[in-house]
Amino acid sequence: MIKFAFRWAFRLLIVAIVLVIGLLLLKDTIAKNVAEQRIRRETGFDAKIGKLEVGLLSPKINIENFVLYNPAEFGGSPFLSVPDLHIEYSPDELAFRRLRLKLLRLDLKELNIVEGMNGRTNIIDLLGHVSPQVVGSSTAKTNQDVQFSGIDMLNLSVGTVRYVNLRRPQRNQEINLALKNEIVQNVRSEQDMAGILFKILLRAGITIYLDHNAPKHTNQARAFNG
Repeated sequence: MIKFAFRWAFRLLIVAIVLVIGLLLLKDTIAKNVAEQRIRRETGFDAKIGKLEVGLLSPKINIENFVLYNPAEFGGSPFLSVPDLHIEYSPDELAFRRLRLKLLRLDLKELNIVEGMNGRTNIIDLLGHVSPQVVGSSTAKTNQDVQFSGIDMLNLSVGTVRYVNLRRPQRNQEINLALKNEIVQNVRSEQDMAGILFKILLRAGITIYLDHNAPKHTNQARAFNG
């Protein structure tokens, strides 16, 4: 009986090891699917990730060919396309439910700003979901899973920036910003990140317009020139 139990216990141990190895081999696929579902749930925008690698022994994440798609009211086309996203984070901070990035390398190939039929832009709709305080929303989240606590170094590349007006197509714009490996240090808040994005759009000749009920300091001109 003891020999029989030992034999089955050994077999179960082998099965468990095989399962663990299988999960480790599939971890990136699992993480990719979970990430896509989480992004969809948190933002309302569909996401597609080509490849995701999570470091086992080092706090690093590599993402390739990430595409975020607009909701139907903004045409359903890609909102942004990111061929390369590299993240190095602080595990000590994460233990306290704070997300601090030591390095964020972001290659933003395409950014498509769409103004819908109701006059609202997709970028403001997205910010309203993920960072309501930036756009002055009264529905700011109070129970976020992880609190953003800054980026030590941001390496940013931006290619084509488009503005699409679904009501007035004659106001559409397309600009190749050709920003390559611009370094920004000590990004400390989500507001800082939003400010960097707005500066990129301004550099491209595109400004955006928030809701009328947003605080004055966040209001921008409409998303076109002239």
